[in-house]
Amino acid sequence: MASIERDQPGIYWQSLMGNNGDGIGGNCHRYDVVTGARPDGQHGWFLVDYGVKFGAGRKGYAAEFASPEGLLVHPGEGGGPEALLLTHAHEDHLGAVRHLLPLGYRCPPVYARAFTAAMLNKSLADAGVEKNRWPEIRIARTGETVEIAGARVSFVAMDHMPGATALHIASDQASVFHTGDYRFDATLPLGPRADPAVLRAIGQAGLDMVVSDSTAAPVTDAPVTEAEIAHALERIVADNAGRPVIAGILGSQLDRLVSLGRAAKANDRALVLSGRSLVANAAVAQAGGIDIEAAAGTPLLTPRQAAELPAEKVLVVTTGAFAQPNSGLGRASRNQPGALSITPDTTVVIAQREIPPVREAQAAMVARLEARGATVVTAERAVAAGYGPIHQSGHAVERDCRLLYTLLRPRMLAAPVHGNAAQITANGRLARSVGVPVLALDRNGAVVRVAPDGARVIGVQPPERIGARERTDVVRQLPKASPGQGRDSHFPVPVFSYDRLDDAGAVVLRSGLETAQGATRPKRPDASAAPRVAVHHTAAGREGSRSR
Repeated sequence: MASIERDQPGIYWQSLMGNNGDGIGGNCHRYDVVTGARPDGQHGWFLVDYGVKFGAGRKGYAAEFASPEGLLVHPGEGGGPEALLLTHAHEDHLGAVRHLLPLGYRCPPVYARAFTAAMLNKSLADAGVEKNRWPEIRIARTGETVEIAGARVSFVAMDHMPGATALHIASDQASVFHTGDYRFDATLPLGPRADPAVLRAIGQAGLDMVVSDSTAAPVTDAPVTEAEIAHALERIVADNAGRPVIAGILGSQLDRLVSLGRAAKANDRALVLSGRSLVANAAVAQAGGIDIEAAAGTPLLTPRQAAELPAEKVLVVTTGAFAQPNSGLGRASRNQPGALSITPDTTVVIAQREIPPVREAQAAMVARLEARGATVVTAERAVAAGYGPIHQSGHAVERDCRLLYTLLRPRMLAAPVHGNAAQITANGRLARSVGVPVLALDRNGAVVRVAPDGARVIGVQPPERIGARERTDVVRQLPKASPGQGRDSHFPVPVFSYDRLDDAGAVVLRSGLETAQGATRPKRPDASAAPRVAVHHTAAGREGSRSR
């Protein structure tokens, strides 16, 4: 396929994956900068995010991500992007790196906020990637500006999760604001918050294009703050005095963990943390200077530390809001050995709205919990009972989108991304409502040039994907259990083979991509039964990666 020339002055943007016709995920963007101001040449380029997509379009793949062929290079080769910039730590924005390295590619230096960098390191360790193959990581601070590929890139705090950042990319020819995932909520307890004054100043200085999150753009309801959610959770816990209470969240929802901690403290309960990904993520945050205990006002206890406390005097927070089979709630609902105890007087709070991909699984889990006698308060039931919302999307709703465009006032273009066709259309409508021209692309591959004379599509180059297929014909080994935990609390070791797919994830273009020969491999009962070369991941991470 012929490449698209990027040789005229300006900033070039291309969505390699993320604007998918078959669902959100696998976010990866390419930025090229052509300028005469650079001493070592006019053309440089970098990537923003490299994530995975779950719920793959072609049945049988655990994850898909943008193909690195023709994008990244192998160790010892020249060329390739000068950097990989990560907007935040969710798997759909950084989860592909753990696959790229076993495939033998070299990852360029990574720029990220401290928590995001720590979560990337955790992802690589969980995947069994040797440390000598990990990328160089450069910690970016909020408000810092660095020179990358001929552009000045500023890291701008946004409200989504700890460490979430937008990127203000500027050259002598053009400027682009890449939002990453965002919303506006000044009550989120962890990390620097989005500052409207900073965004307004960026707009007033002159901004050409905004590449913006579309996920919740169709939502017309007023946004719910985390403070309101914390108040509702406090009331639910209060109304269940004298009963054991277990709350299920996603492993990445550390702000929600703080809200539950405050609810526990207000009701004279200890806060107990359970669930592998949640425990690990909280530990990473604490080690990285995000003080969850200080924000919650109460210590984070392990089940062992709380073993002598009466069940009605603790609030257990665990994983499983999306009914993942090996999550805390998933295992408890099945009464698996070592799982949390569910008794007829237990109240289970699921502080996460159901979404279509997990609706059936969540309903089945709720039914199992209720069959064991538990009272289950879902996000939908909490509203119906008068408590108010106990969940809010981490993405910008209609009011947030309007505010963003009003503050930034891009002169040339808004490019909605991170959504399906309906979400991107809604985001575009909101941009137009405040006078911003819109480029609505519901597919990947279009190359947009932003220059002093305007912003326009100069060509379309449909990208390809890699599908990661979990192997079932090999012996899996379990990682060593953590102190106080049984082996049942861990996932089987995933072993992947890789195929090259079209952009829809529906057509296999090439099977059995070769992987690097460095990772430890499990013993195979029959080597002839393994036609593809696979990489062995020495620690499990499936719960954490799906809990996003």
